[in-house]
Amino acid sequence: MIHNLQKLFAGTFLLSALFVGATPSASAQKKPGQKKPNVQKKADATKPQAAEKATDAQQKPKAQEVAPSILVRWQGKPGVNRYRLQLATDEKFEDIVYDQAVEGQQHLVKGLPSGNYFWRVAAAAAETSAAYTRPERISLTDTSGKVEVANVVMSAEGGWRTATGEVMRLVPAQLRAGAVVDFVGLGTDGRVFAVDGASGISLWTARFSPTPINTASEAKASFAPLVVKTQQGATSVVIATQGGVRALNAETGRELWRATLEGRAANGVATDMDGDGSAEVVVITEDPGMFYVLNGSSGRALANQKLDGETSGMPFPFADANTRGVLLGFKKGRVELRKADGSIAGEVKIDSEVTTAPLIVMRGAMPFLVVGTDNGLWAMSVPELKVLGVIKAEDDAVRGALASADVDGDGSTEIVMVTKRGRVALVTTTDGNVRWYSEGATDAASATFADVNGDGVLDVIVPGGNSFALGFSGRDGSLVMRVEEGGRPIEQKGSALRSLVVAPSLSGGGVLVGGDPARMGLRAVELPKGSVKTASK
Repeated sequence: MIHNLQKLFAGTFLLSALFVGATPSASAQKKPGQKKPNVQKKADATKPQAAEKATDAQQKPKAQEVAPSILVRWQGKPGVNRYRLQLATDEKFEDIVYDQAVEGQQHLVKGLPSGNYFWRVAAAAAETSAAYTRPERISLTDTSGKVEVANVVMSAEGGWRTATGEVMRLVPAQLRAGAVVDFVGLGTDGRVFAVDGASGISLWTARFSPTPINTASEAKASFAPLVVKTQQGATSVVIATQGGVRALNAETGRELWRATLEGRAANGVATDMDGDGSAEVVVITEDPGMFYVLNGSSGRALANQKLDGETSGMPFPFADANTRGVLLGFKKGRVELRKADGSIAGEVKIDSEVTTAPLIVMRGAMPFLVVGTDNGLWAMSVPELKVLGVIKAEDDAVRGALASADVDGDGSTEIVMVTKRGRVALVTTTDGNVRWYSEGATDAASATFADVNGDGVLDVIVPGGNSFALGFSGRDGSLVMRVEEGGRPIEQKGSALRSLVVAPSLSGGGVLVGGDPARMGLRAVELPKGSVKTASK
């Protein structure tokens, strides 16, 4: 069970108006036995007031005066604009009550009696039973002005695939001149590879006798490739190898420099530590634990300090008018702010094991820090690092990496955390409440964002077990997208968690890229135009 954040911000906590009197559609309702968040109900915030109790006919229209309707949306195939939409009273579609050819990728269904239905859609040129999407359940109700959005199901076709083997880390990057966003990945065999973002074709592969990643615990600490941009305009990719790190030319994969370090490079970040406009490379090593700052152009060591304990996740950059540095989360319940020379500018201890990297989010113009732990999500002020509050997750733990984006466009970021039990929870920074949580992220390490159903709100996308991806509505957590693999049953050959990334495409839409459920390689899926609206962390 996930409880709401208490005393994070001064003042009364109000639930979002989105939930006042709302009734989830059938696709959004929790499964039997699923626990709901323990939301503290405020009398004036969660219950409709006098307007709802009014008996005046002018204030409360009669149900029969408004015909029920539902807006059905789906993810279409590239180049296809005409579809056949069917609704039936049964899942086998033996009793079809609505059958219509439609233009575009959405249709408002009217004229049916209130009740529960199933819907499916197929490209108009291939209307066989095998060509239809999986039946999805929807409900039509006699609620004035109510238009619900049904699930989006994406076919296994479209996009591209490339056989890279199991992917541990994936980073979008502009490696070459032009507008294409490419991808740099780290495989379990130790290879670092770059692929063309538009086609998946290999650009280069680097292998410097690295140690293959054999276990989930090793994968957790695997060094994500770092994209470094220097003041001179050059772009390089820094990777971990035996005995240190090496920088590769972003376009060709050719080695530019190498740095020998104590211990095994576990995590790092490329950021401007001294404010000169050029990125330095911060590297955290294990066995022994060390903190290194390297010159991004040459690899020369600028600072090194011994660390007291093992860290969780990547360092997170921080800069204000007085301090520049990175934030580190230590597994044994400590968060530090370290400056460019490696000295500690601030620290705080908490009574929980830190399980994610720190993340700075914004509540309007006010920044604060959040970090995932073995019992929930902690919030702290920056740079003072004073504890502000905690969201408790009973019998669960936050894992992987936290993600954030301004989901609803109100100027404040929302936080998404994934838990050990496969839950996905969205937390608002305006009031510290868990807006919603859903289940199904069984092998997800983190979340990403895109407006997949075109409602103007960013949706939350995660890996979903045998499904390549699941998309949950940013409004209420209902399932709005499922990307299937297709073909024969999936046999998962790896145990590592998966992550997905979203990047803009040349067509004006977006592309969703990540390791496939079978752990055979990378897969890319096209997203609708306008789906990629804002940057996320």
